[in-house]
Amino acid sequence: MENLLYCIRLVLQVAPPLLWWTVGVLVFSLLNVELAWELWPHTPLAQPFFTGLAVGCVLLLPWIAVYLTWQLAEVVQSFFWKTIWRFASVAAFGGGLLFLFGALIFLWE
Repeated sequence: MENLLYCIRLVLQVAPPLLWWTVGVLVFSLLNVELAWELWPHTPLAQPFFTGLAVGCVLLLPWIAVYLTWQLAEVVQSFFWKTIWRFASVAAFGGGLLFLFGALIFLWE
């Protein structure tokens, strides 16, 4: 239990403020998309605006994950965990590239 709490504490210490802003804007925009008819009844462009804002936040999250895992690798002491976090960072970078290319192909058509 102490190891889990230590890991959570490390993640919360290393997490950049951009992560919390992105998550907050994502939740805000998803709520606005879901409740667009009740909140914005006379604004027809509100739903596409908040949908675009949510898509932008989702596209930003993999890159924040890369930064977060790289910073976690800097903080931990063990060589084993440093290596694991570095591999996770490289994998997150590759996943972010694939996600970005997939999103661009999806948006292009």
